[in-house]
Amino acid sequence: MNWLRHRDSTVFDRVRNPEYTGDNRCLPCTGVNAVFAVALAGVVAWVGSPLLGAVALAASAAAIALRGYLIPGTPTLTQRYLPSQVMAYFEHGSEQTAVDSHSESVGVTNADRDNVLVENGVLVPCDRGADFCLTDAVRRAWTDAIDTIDGDVDAALSASALVDAEPSALAVDESAGDFAVSVDGAHAGRWPSREAFLADAAGAVALADELPDWHGLSSRTRGIALGELRLFLDRCPTCGGEPDFQHRTEETCCRTRTVTTMRCADCDASFVEVVGA
Repeated sequence: MNWLRHRDSTVFDRVRNPEYTGDNRCLPCTGVNAVFAVALAGVVAWVGSPLLGAVALAASAAAIALRGYLIPGTPTLTQRYLPSQVMAYFEHGSEQTAVDSHSESVGVTNADRDNVLVENGVLVPCDRGADFCLTDAVRRAWTDAIDTIDGDVDAALSASALVDAEPSALAVDESAGDFAVSVDGAHAGRWPSREAFLADAAGAVALADELPDWHGLSSRTRGIALGELRLFLDRCPTCGGEPDFQHRTEETCCRTRTVTTMRCADCDASFVEVVGA
């Protein structure tokens, strides 16, 4: 029996294409091919018989499982024609919840007239209108809040009201490499790092003084505003290092994408990571 299993495994290994299976499997490609396989099986069942349709579906599933795709040229076709938003969903899952404070952009442009920070004068045009800058008053308030919090997570949670819950119900988890907060075991917020959380907590304190209706805004709007404010951070809340922007190109299963990160090199803390098309 062991010999038979070994023989079957060897046969499958010979057929399997490691370039597009296992850890290298392209989920968008698999999804497109699965839809095509179901449609093909439906046509076969309609033209022939349900049994033939079932056979066609089983054969298609086996091909996708062992080869990675059914339609010839799938990786190239998927990269060329599948919308970037669809591929991004497969690569990263659905968007974070509204309270998660990951920046959704890498800058504020003249098109951002509905931006809360722009509307309320937190960000003002500079460089003859070519860019936006943080006002001196808000920067001072932000810096003062960072100094007051002084790296204390409990103080940050209490002062900022980023997560509305009793302190005893809050829990922090940094085991996954980022900074996550939960309330009674339920996910409440996630940041790229402890330092990013501290920056946002101090930012929330500063913006609460600058924007009278700050706490009346939706959690999503506040999260986006804090993520954009974080782009103007000039020193790390824990080590005092100066964050800077870096760009790198990544090859995924189906496309090449540009990743822009804002990091503090002194303590290796991530503040922003944005994946471009």
